[in-house]
Amino acid sequence: MKEAYTWLRKKTLLAGSFLNTKCSVYTTIAYFYLKRQISRHRWFRKRYPFQPANAANFERITGNIPSEKVFVHVAMSAVKAFTEKNSYQYLKKLLEDNFSVIACQAFTPGVRKKKLFDPVHEKPAYGMFAQLFVKDAAFRNQDPCYSVAAMGNVSWSPETFSFAGNGIFRKMVEEDFYCMNIGMEYVTCSLMHFVEYEQKVPYLHFYNDRYIVRMGNNEVPVNYPIHSNKRGYSVKGYIWWNRHRLMNDLKKTTLVNEYNIGGVTVYCFSMQQLYHFVTGKVKNDPCYLIKW
Repeated sequence: MKEAYTWLRKKTLLAGSFLNTKCSVYTTIAYFYLKRQISRHRWFRKRYPFQPANAANFERITGNIPSEKVFVHVAMSAVKAFTEKNSYQYLKKLLEDNFSVIACQAFTPGVRKKKLFDPVHEKPAYGMFAQLFVKDAAFRNQDPCYSVAAMGNVSWSPETFSFAGNGIFRKMVEEDFYCMNIGMEYVTCSLMHFVEYEQKVPYLHFYNDRYIVRMGNNEVPVNYPIHSNKRGYSVKGYIWWNRHRLMNDLKKTTLVNEYNIGGVTVYCFSMQQLYHFVTGKVKNDPCYLIKW
């Protein structure tokens, strides 16, 4: 009888824990999905008027970043607060003047359907800056869904996958890249996907798949480590990070420098420090990034 009670209690606790996590995940997804949909409406889009003082402050902050290597996430509409000319050309030149290596995400999740990736012609799915940047970048690795583009002298191999154990994001951590968020509402860094891969978080299913990488006239088959969202932790296939929780925890530290320049939020931080911070949180709670 005692054994049956112990078994039932254990199963009840496990079921309660699962339901609690699932409800928390659903709350996170619902909140950030609705928030994104509202922010996309033309009535709620932010406008950033240009002022010369904004440009001076932004250029000073960029010049004071203590690294020669930078990984950027950019909302191009926000750069209009710093220049009256071409926003992309202005930002590209400023970054080139201050850093020896500039990198950004060039993710193409749509490749999952066709299983064919052309690193020269495949357009990044997220952000106008990335779409323009890949045309000028000398480097883009052959990661079918999560490639990284870069300008400058990088030692990375094009065949290296971004989230592999010794991949591009691991190398950025080791080389202590700094990350700049320009016009982003929350601290944003694709590095956190690498932490999910490394820690094998329970809300993702990791597996190997076959893809074709087109190199000129050649098509090279690759075994590609990829992930999918587990049903028990997603809603219609979607999972969102709880960026409120992450921001509140980061504010208790000194890891992130936050600036407000004419209404534009700029975050600057060491990717190495962010990696250790998020890894520690995920080790303590594997669902840290997605729970409410």
